[in-house]
Amino acid sequence: MRQHTSRRIAVGGISHETHTFAPQPTTLQAFQQQGVYEGHSLVEQLRGTHGSIGGILAGLEEASYEPVPLLYATAMPAGLVTHDAYTTLRQTLLQRLAEALPVDGVLLALHGAMVADGALDCEGDLLAQVRALVGPDVPVLSTLDLHGNLSPQMMAAANALVAYRTNPHLDTTERGIECAHILRRVLEEGLPITGAMARPPLLLSALTTWTESAPLLPVLQRAEEWRQHPAVVSLSVLGGFAYADTPFTGMSVAAFTAGDRTLAQTIAQELAAVAWEHRETAAYRGLSVDEAIRRALNAPRGPVVLADVGDNVGGGSPGDGTVLLEALLRAEARDAVVVLADPQAVAVAHQASTGASVELAVGGHADTWHGRPVALRATVERLTDGRYRVEQPGHFTGMYGREVRMGRCAVLRSGGVRILLTERKTPPGDLAQLRSQGIEPTQQQVIVTKSAVAFRGAYAPIAAEMLEVDTPGLCASNLHAFAYRALPRPLYPLDEGVEWGTGR
Repeated sequence: MRQHTSRRIAVGGISHETHTFAPQPTTLQAFQQQGVYEGHSLVEQLRGTHGSIGGILAGLEEASYEPVPLLYATAMPAGLVTHDAYTTLRQTLLQRLAEALPVDGVLLALHGAMVADGALDCEGDLLAQVRALVGPDVPVLSTLDLHGNLSPQMMAAANALVAYRTNPHLDTTERGIECAHILRRVLEEGLPITGAMARPPLLLSALTTWTESAPLLPVLQRAEEWRQHPAVVSLSVLGGFAYADTPFTGMSVAAFTAGDRTLAQTIAQELAAVAWEHRETAAYRGLSVDEAIRRALNAPRGPVVLADVGDNVGGGSPGDGTVLLEALLRAEARDAVVVLADPQAVAVAHQASTGASVELAVGGHADTWHGRPVALRATVERLTDGRYRVEQPGHFTGMYGREVRMGRCAVLRSGGVRILLTERKTPPGDLAQLRSQGIEPTQQQVIVTKSAVAFRGAYAPIAAEMLEVDTPGLCASNLHAFAYRALPRPLYPLDEGVEWGTGR
């Protein structure tokens, strides 16, 4: 029989937030561009980093357990993951696990809203196949994004699932550590875990998953009270990802207790009921474009941050929406900044020299969801390679590492509006995005961010005001814009007269 001095824990994951309405598929190359770590490089490159994998590795190190690295892959949120990408990554992870057996446990970092061509529930499928390999007695746990869509298969295959508690996701490392701590209790104390889930008929747009407001805030507050119960092992409140059209999409709760199934069911149902009591807040869409522009330009001081909710690149949109840019130019705004992902416009700017005047059309190229291209005459103020180091560690560095690569960039000025053009769409997760391009955020009157909630992590400390704008796009807060097919109906706020009780 094999002898070892420490527990061997398999570590890996495949993480993607899939927007099934987005036209751009997520290929294997998209994962490779963002980050694919295999074998020892997983530990070498991700140990000490922020994010759930970094937290998992830190928790294992604290327990003096040996990490057995499998594969960890992540890609920017976008359209359906291709069949080739998912099967290739899944097969690599499972093959490495098979070769590593026997292991004492498995810790995965998954998202919860990954959808591939031919697989509506990638996490459930992956967890089930991991379970089949290791058998019923080896503990299998995973972290999840707060925007995960929880499925029965995920619950059945895992001993416990640990979701982020904050949006913006500022606690990803802590949740990875928590996952490792639960595993340690299972292995060293023989902790029995029983789970239960509940799902109210509630669909939350990206905008309404901010954890500092209802409907999620009161649920999270009650969950924190329940965490003081000695039999509670872990509680996860998931806002869900409304833009993944699956049978499991929507807000959900997962409760895990020390063998007390009745308690787990009671907690899950109660927390779901709290969310349902605050369901009216799920209909919030933000300000109209005209109202947001008026308030931003008339504000006594800046920066006023306008969240371009519909073009939320962290939710799978292309980042080239022009609705707010067009409105700012029309209003002759001063000291305003808009970031657009537009490789075509970047190429035009780089063909010109710094200081040159150029005529070009920016944005609106990717699809028909986010406004039309805007023709303008502008001055090229700055040309860069688009690399910068983040100022504030957090979920952003868990996705990108310390250095972010936006591709080649160009800063244009048209009237009082600066447009930062990037080759790659990049979430507004750090102020260094603008500072690296010669734009000081604190000196602007208006800053447009391609985000619904995540921008708050970077911009809340400096913003005079933050306004969410009801813009069109792939992440629009108006969920009636999407032709759902797989969703379980009825769901609030899509449908009228929805009734639900904890006995449902």
